[in-house]
Amino acid sequence: MTGPEILTITGAAAALAITPGPETILTIRLSSLRRKAGLVYALGTATGTVIWMVLALTGVSALLTVFPAAVQVLKIVGGLYLCLLGLLAGRQALRLRRELRTASADSDSTQASDPEDTPDPASSATAESPAEAAAGPVSEIAHVMESTSWGHLRSFVSYRRGIISSLSNPKVGLFFLAILPTLVPASPTSIDYTVLVALILGVLLSYQLVLACLASLAASAMAHRSADFFIEAASTLILLIIGIAVIAIPI
Repeated sequence: MTGPEILTITGAAAALAITPGPETILTIRLSSLRRKAGLVYALGTATGTVIWMVLALTGVSALLTVFPAAVQVLKIVGGLYLCLLGLLAGRQALRLRRELRTASADSDSTQASDPEDTPDPASSATAESPAEAAAGPVSEIAHVMESTSWGHLRSFVSYRRGIISSLSNPKVGLFFLAILPTLVPASPTSIDYTVLVALILGVLLSYQLVLACLASLAASAMAHRSADFFIEAASTLILLIIGIAVIAIPI
């Protein structure tokens, strides 16, 4: 494999990586909520990418050209899956909203409690300091948020979602169907195939890992637990729009 061929492969993989799509949105969403979930999701999409490349290089994906209806099925399945993820994000956003309101109401009722119920000032050894008292409502909200069941952020779930979203993404499938065969050099050897797969996988995975880390750092800098609600709400809207677009827009 020559230098120009390596540059061409790298450029094609970079173009695929930076093109906005569901993998980008889901990486940002999961990494903003929990960095590990975003990183594991990226590994799942990498696994799906390897599967696509194996199918393309062995000629199996060429069946999509023989059976055009298969592409439509892939589009519909991929779009419905994105809509499902959007609905799940919406459900999580509603749950977060309820818990934030409950925590806020509890902190307000604690502050408005009868003075007779407050501890005896004489017991200064056990009394809260002004700083601790001021931080009480915030700490209570954070405690409730930390105790939330983040089942959708478990490693297995994130990894599985990465594989499914990659395999059901028509953009990825058509890339490997139409472009990958043209990147294979004439009379390729096993080393050429290894370099081809490693370059594409390396570019795609590196981009997603960097994106996951940046999204996690940005979310940490916001330093406000209610940001989780806005992340889930925005993800709901974006995933539903992308899912409907994947189904409705012809390829």
